[in-house]
Amino acid sequence: MRHLPYSEKQELETKIEDEQECQQELQEMNPNTSKESKIATVATRFTSSPLWKYGVIVFLLCLLVYNVFHLLKFRNFGYDQYGLPIITLMLLFNHIACYLTTKGWKSVVMKTVAGVWIVLVFAYLFWIT
Repeated sequence: MRHLPYSEKQELETKIEDEQECQQELQEMNPNTSKESKIATVATRFTSSPLWKYGVIVFLLCLLVYNVFHLLKFRNFGYDQYGLPIITLMLLFNHIACYLTTKGWKSVVMKTVAGVWIVLVFAYLFWIT
């Protein structure tokens, strides 16, 4: 371990004190940053919880089943009969890609499927209908 001369120790201590003073001034100028960081931490905890991951999956699957049932029951119900099921599938694929598959080749495949599905949905909504 290297021993610092007295002059270098003093120089480092003054730099540390200056940096602490700067940090204190920044905290005084921005008192809401700690509140904002707490909100961001709470949001991150919520979106990484199993309730968010699997709850949204269950909701989207129920919505998809309802859309397919509605599509089969009322065969000819108007202008855009496939819009809701394909949008629901887009949301489902994106949720799976972002929250359930995070590493490895499964993540790459799901993100590719989700991206292609987004392009297909926008093509359907803006050019086909």
